[in-house]
Amino acid sequence: MWLGGYFFWIILAPVFLIGGLFLLFIVSSITGFSLIDLFASLNNQSTTLTCWHCGKETPADRRLCRHCKQELQ
Repeated sequence: MWLGGYFFWIILAPVFLIGGLFLLFIVSSITGFSLIDLFASLNNQSTTLTCWHCGKETPADRRLCRHCKQELQ
């Protein structure tokens, strides 16, 4: 019954929604992984890119090299 009250839907639900989006933004900025990259990785998981910095292969769904943490180009 508490979830059906006005207090939850007017005050707490928007706070939880904004907090969840903020947490998602922080996690994606720290890991270098965005939602668009997630959709791309679901479609094509076998493609790899070779890093210009260390020369090792990294999955194409990542923005940063898995080994040297430099941005893939």
